[in-house]
Amino acid sequence: MTAALPLLLRSHPHLTTASAESRDFQARVGHPAATDPAPCVLVLTRAADREIDELSLWLAARGIALVRLDSDRCADTDVQWDPFAGLLTRDGRTFRPRACWLRYFDVDALRTAQTTPDAVQHVRDQWQALVAALAAHPGLHTLNSGARPGTPDRLTQLAAARAAGLRVPATLVTTRLDVAARALPGPGDLLVKSLGRHCVEPQPGRLRGVYPQRVSRASLDGEHRTGAPVLVQEYVAADRELRIHAVGGTLIGYAVTRPTPESLWTRPESITVRRCDIPADVAASLRTLLDRFRLDLAAFDLLDTPGGPVFLEVNPEFDWRWTEHGAGATDTTNAVRALIAAATAPAPRGENR
Repeated sequence: MTAALPLLLRSHPHLTTASAESRDFQARVGHPAATDPAPCVLVLTRAADREIDELSLWLAARGIALVRLDSDRCADTDVQWDPFAGLLTRDGRTFRPRACWLRYFDVDALRTAQTTPDAVQHVRDQWQALVAALAAHPGLHTLNSGARPGTPDRLTQLAAARAAGLRVPATLVTTRLDVAARALPGPGDLLVKSLGRHCVEPQPGRLRGVYPQRVSRASLDGEHRTGAPVLVQEYVAADRELRIHAVGGTLIGYAVTRPTPESLWTRPESITVRRCDIPADVAASLRTLLDRFRLDLAAFDLLDTPGGPVFLEVNPEFDWRWTEHGAGATDTTNAVRALIAAATAPAPRGENR
């Protein structure tokens, strides 16, 4: 007998592909000329990271190398890392990373010529270990030093936001929706979310979205198993969301209106975005969370309700270009550039960084 699919995979699947072809200017054309070991920005991500593509071009124009390890392109990379000297050799050139930024590097995207499960797992484990070591190296200026894949997790985020004075939805983690319907206060609908990532990648480059689902309590007669632990919250009505970018302590607010939670992936043309102000008390609470989680760059998602903002989550690895494009603004891009430029500035004489 075939087991039923987990609840969040039962709806009509939204499938997408992520190309492993690099569009990074420096990866395609070459890094700026410099005497090795050349200072660089090290980014651990995947090929489809357009924010880093744009940053690479901007840094190249200023003579600063950006070196990437993309999880979907790294399997055949010629790379050496000297942890004592803090030197990274990549395809024949040696670099001294000044800043390290872990973004979308995910071994599920790793493409390897190995075919047996144990060999594939071994290759993935080794790359994951290297990336973890790079991101944790004390000699590098690690951006978002408190963030790792899955950390801070959504439950820790909600607890910290509540402690910081932000309203959060009533929440329960469960494997049974009928239990959640009885446990969460009120008669209103429920919103079922992934406790982990917003997508799964069963094959490198092939992604399936895992979207929130709105469920009526009236539909939950009898036992309703979810097939895996899920995050269940009270449904909170709101006309718009607030997406607040945090870059080096600067908070940049955007108001986002979308018909459904999954519209960002399924109907991006239906979304409207504009710049907005951030209430002072909300800004203070968000800065508390940035300090708590040791984040330099992040995006906060909140619901803008008549009773005030409601915290949903914070994303340490975030895309800002779509928000800026919708709002016709460049505030976040400018702030990211300034932060990276400061992180890669030469250390004062006598300081070894």
